[in-house]
Amino acid sequence: MTNVSRVIAVMNQTHDVGKTFITANLADALHRQGKSVLVLDMDPQADLTRSFDVPSSQFGVSAWLRGERSFEQVSRSLRDGLTLIPADTALTQFDQQTETKRQFGNRLSTLLPHYAGQYDLVLLDCAAISGLLGSNAVLAASDMLLPVTGDATALQGMLDMLPVIRRVSLHRHKALRVWLCLNRLPRGSDYADKLTAMMRSYFPKRLLQTVIYEADTAQTTVYQSLAQDLLAGRTA
Repeated sequence: MTNVSRVIAVMNQTHDVGKTFITANLADALHRQGKSVLVLDMDPQADLTRSFDVPSSQFGVSAWLRGERSFEQVSRSLRDGLTLIPADTALTQFDQQTETKRQFGNRLSTLLPHYAGQYDLVLLDCAAISGLLGSNAVLAASDMLLPVTGDATALQGMLDMLPVIRRVSLHRHKALRVWLCLNRLPRGSDYADKLTAMMRSYFPKRLLQTVIYEADTAQTTVYQSLAQDLLAGRTA
């Protein structure tokens, strides 16, 4: 069975780091570059689903993972070559069902290869890594993208995630590529410059080249550049 070439999970332990905004804009950027993209909203808050003007559905990601609905029944075509599986109303319950972790913990990695021929890339907008959804994302992904803002809690969340990712990755057959992205930094500030320099020093092979500044978050060219970073593995 052919594997999906790239499955990119966007995740951070802390809220308000812009992961959903990055996921939506990456999907658009990759689609504009001629890639066919499948996007999964795996966060019970369903912000990604709403960002595409799709109402939260009774049947979405969790219904598909449980085998209650088929891919065709839960997927929504946003435009030619861009498809969304929305968050659904049972996603929170699915995420918290630790007793079924052995049964459903690698469900996504089992299902995705069946759709390898339809998409060039899959993007996962993820909840925290500790739940069942997070485990599914880590086991299914080829890449993880961790957005980091200048906030201390976001930095700590990223640092806390790295050992957890390594631990969960022990159950994988292939190595997981982990990327970091600096997001919403104040352009021209001493703090932003020092943070960027520090991150490049500590994570030279993980930190992507593109820095997203506060003033540029609405610029499509920034996400075109970030998409190229991910496709080519361009780091600082």
